[in-house]
Amino acid sequence: MSSPDGLASAAEKLHALLLRRHFREGLLSGPDYGVRFNFRAWRFLKSTLDFISWHDDYVFMQTQGYWVLVNWLLYERTGEPRYREIALATTEGILRLQTREGFWAYPLPERKHLVATVEGSWGALGLLASHTCAPRDQFLDGAIRWYDFLISRIGFQAHHHGKAINYFDKPRGKVPNNSMLAVWLFLRLWSETGQERFLAHINGLFEFLASVQRPSGEFPYVVESPYERRREHYLCFQYNSFQFLELAWSAALGPGQPARALLPALAQFLERGVNANGASALACSTAGRAWPEVDYYTAVLAAALSEAAKLGLADRSLSARCYARLLERQRPDGSFSYSTGDYRFLNDHRSYPRAQVMTLFHLLCGADNRRL
Repeated sequence: MSSPDGLASAAEKLHALLLRRHFREGLLSGPDYGVRFNFRAWRFLKSTLDFISWHDDYVFMQTQGYWVLVNWLLYERTGEPRYREIALATTEGILRLQTREGFWAYPLPERKHLVATVEGSWGALGLLASHTCAPRDQFLDGAIRWYDFLISRIGFQAHHHGKAINYFDKPRGKVPNNSMLAVWLFLRLWSETGQERFLAHINGLFEFLASVQRPSGEFPYVVESPYERRREHYLCFQYNSFQFLELAWSAALGPGQPARALLPALAQFLERGVNANGASALACSTAGRAWPEVDYYTAVLAAALSEAAKLGLADRSLSARCYARLLERQRPDGSFSYSTGDYRFLNDHRSYPRAQVMTLFHLLCGADNRRL
């Protein structure tokens, strides 16, 4: 059931759902699982009363970046012009929302006063993907404007080995996940332009990452800084799956070779996250527990283990088990629930475009043996 054709079919159904329900004026928009109180509690009431218009539609650059990648992958896979048209329409939408300074406003009201490294980097990655497939000066210029803002306004924190990119334009703890995404973005800019200036911070970021990886292979969620205490674990298999993919993609680019040394132990850590039913464990302390279950966590774990298997670092059957579980959970309309079994008895069945498009992307990773 988790054959490449099965995964491709599931991806096409999910793509159709996103077009039908969430695609407007070139952008994916809709509700989000959010942060703080909304993530912990309020979203369950909204899910139960989903017939009410909650007026909580948001446009995330992370969502748009993944959507651009998805449509270029589908265009390359099928040759259908509509996927190219969607990718370009979304890329133009990304540019429309970019500020003159080069950043994108954070969509959630709780963080509207902040500029996020992840949001801007995914906006820029979407622009770069389209510049690769359909070169236009404005796409590359937009990505470079974000880079310049990121370096000059968000910046770095020194570490005893290397340095970490800041999470927001207001410093907090050092979050390895952001530094890995920054490495991949910088290497993509270098690959696209050949300009050495985009490699200026690569070595410092790799030194930081190598120094904080735990003996287990896991990367901590937050490394202590003057702004925030250390937080060892948070959604550890989900976060570390994203990190594995970003490191693997970075390692495939010439100056990203230091990433290779970080991958074997991280792959072994991820193997621990596959529950008996194929779902991703929520956290290190819940490995083996059947609840709660979040489908987009399973999707990224499946993709990371699939990539690890291609590199000879993981058992391919683990990725197949994750993908099989994911296909079992797909709803008739092509969508996925967000989560089930929260606090043992709560479920969240709303369609969140950010989670849906990440699931779609990772389904395609399993359906296509070509590497990014």
